[in-house]
Formats: sequence, structure tokens, C-alpha cells
Amino acid sequence: MRISPSLLVTLGLLSGLTPFAIDMYLPSLPAIAQDLDSTIEMAQLTVTLYLAIFALAQLFMGPLSDMLGRRATIGGGLILFSLGALGCALAGQMETLLGARMVQAAGGAAIAVTVPALVRDLFERDHYARVIGLVMMIMSLAPLLAPSIGGVIVTHASWHWVFITLLGIALVASALFFWLIPETLPPERRHPPDLGRVLGNYYGLLRHRLGMGYLLTGAFSFGGMMTFIVGSPYVYMVLYQVPTAWFGVLFGANVAVAMLATLINTRLVMRLGAERLLRLGLRVQVIAALILLALAFVGLPPLWAILLGVVLYLGMTGLVLGNAMASYMVYFVRLAGTASAFSGAARFGFGAAVGTLVSLAHDGTPRPLLLGMALSGLMAGVSYWLLCREGREKPSVGTA
Repeated sequence: MRISPSLLVTLGLLSGLTPFAIDMYLPSLPAIAQDLDSTIEMAQLTVTLYLAIFALAQLFMGPLSDMLGRRATIGGGLILFSLGALGCALAGQMETLLGARMVQAAGGAAIAVTVPALVRDLFERDHYARVIGLVMMIMSLAPLLAPSIGGVIVTHASWHWVFITLLGIALVASALFFWLIPETLPPERRHPPDLGRVLGNYYGLLRHRLGMGYLLTGAFSFGGMMTFIVGSPYVYMVLYQVPTAWFGVLFGANVAVAMLATLINTRLVMRLGAERLLRLGLRVQVIAALILLALAFVGLPPLWAILLGVVLYLGMTGLVLGNAMASYMVYFVRLAGTASAFSGAARFGFGAAVGTLVSLAHDGTPRPLLLGMALSGLMAGVSYWLLCREGREKPSVGTA
């Protein structure tokens, strides 16, 4: 299938809805806590709760996309996501905001888990890695722009308008999706509703050693990113007194480096292969993790040192995440939706767990953030080293 710009933009915008939903309102967390008469820990919980529901829902949404098709699953997800955004915009108390975030997360899960499966329907391994890399590069505009947009909104208006803006973005994504993207899973390739079969498929994924190696590599690497997302508003804006507007700039710098790495990946993956580029990204990410680990025991390290370690770590997600996902998905041709769901649940489940631990370990220092990112990066490297080395350059083995 021809890779059209309109297809890439639409898939990138769909994939960017959850980054928008998470990153756009980060600068408003202190304002939300104050306006709803709550605490910063409860405001941070709206992030980790989103991640937890997002992870859990993917386990159901992935098999659902294999049963109903891609358009029905994404369409239902867009409806839930939009309703959740509207509920957040109208929330007058923390409980309402938390409930609306749960609805929004369920919708975001249906969208996020189905997009990789939709791409897998159309492209093989290295082509898949190239296309998913381009989609991720476009998607990366969301976390690049979202904190700055959110900072501008919360500076000049109420934080409720952040979610109204998010609703508008979801409606634009809905219009593009239904206009441009056809169904990619024909009826003869769909799975009938069968709980036993679904559980058996998940068990088969768990038993696939190489697949699990790539899954864990991506999940642990992604956990470091989620640690930064949850912990950075406090560390930057409260501890180091970074102005709200500059928080968006510093946050966006990490995304810009990740986008550059993703662009390099899309240019080289057809020549060098996803495996070699994954190893390169992991090496740099492990070095960044060691830098952050050392900084965790300095006390109050200079901000520039934290920025250096963080940008190295998050920049390499542009090489690690897409190539780990491509290497994982190649083994599960006929279980693309289920495999994507399992991978997404693992990534965001680990991200939610680490983000929650960072919030609970709050001690008035940057140490929880630094340790969370460092351990995540080291675990990603260890997972690849122990489980994936024998699978280097190995072709697809078919389905689970």
C-alpha cells in the first residue's frame, strides 16, 4: 500500500490523542489541585489513573479490534475519548475529574491499541518499522506542543479550557479518520467472540520468549518516559522554580530530540534494519540511565545535569520504542490486535506503576524521578540482553 501523507497525518493525530490528554494539562496540575481544593498528589493521580485504565482497557480493546474490525473499535474509542474530555472540562470536584479521566482513558486505549494493528494489517516488518516510525514522529508533535499549549491556556484562562481544546482535537481526528481510512481487517480474518480463545492467545504471547523480550524492552524504556511525565512538573516548576512557560520549552526539547532520532530511524531502518537501530538506541539509553542513577545520590544536583541525562534518555525513545514494537509484532501476524493490546498494556501498566511509586515516594527532592528513570532504562537493557540477543536478524516465525 502506498504511504500517503494524509494517512500518516491521520494515524499520527489518532496516536497523539493520549499524549495530548496527558501532556497538555501537566502545567495546570498545581492550578487543578488548588481550584478543586485538593493536593498535588491527588492531581498527579489523574495522570497515573489515566495510565492504569489505559493499560487495562487495552487488554480488552485489542481482541475486540480483531473481532469487530479496526474502524468500529477506533470509532467507539473516539466517542468515549470525546465524552471523557467533555466531562473533564465540566468537572467541579476531584472525584468528577477522576471519573471523566477513566472514561477518556478507555477511549484512548481503543484508539492506541488499534492503530499499530491497523498498520500491521498493511505492512511487513521493516516497512512496518518505517511507517510506525513516521507515525510516531508525527505523534511526537503532541508532547512537543502540548505542554506549551497547556501553559498558554492556563496562563490566560481556566484549566477547564485545556480539556475543551482537547475535545476539539479529538473531533478533528474523528473527521479525518472516518473520511480517509478504510477498514483494513476483512471479515474473513476476524476472530469470533471466544473468551477461551482470547485467554489462550494471551498465554501464547506470554510463552513466546523473543516476543516477550522485545515487549519488556519497550515497556521498561517507556516506563522511564512515564516517570518523567508524572514527576517533572514538581521537579521543574516547584523544586527548581522553572516558570510555567519554560516548562513547556524544556519538556519539548526532549521530544524534539526524540523526533530527530525517529527521523533518522525512518531514513536508516530499511538499510540497517530495526534490530541494529534498536541496539544503538538501547546503548545510549543505558548510558543516560547510569548518569541519572549517579545524580540521584548527589543530593540536589544542578538542573543542567538533570536536563542532560533526561534528554539523552528520552531522545533515544525515538530509536527504541518503534523498533522494539516492530520486532515484537513481526511474530504475531494473525494476532495483531491482541499482540498490540498486550504490548500496550505492558507499557502503560508499567508506566502507571512507576508513576504511582514516584508520587508515593515524594520526598521534596528529584531523587524519585531520577531513580525511576534510571531503573527503567537499566531494566530495558537487561531485558534485551537476556531475552533478545539470540533473535537478532531472525525472520518472522508466523503467529502465536
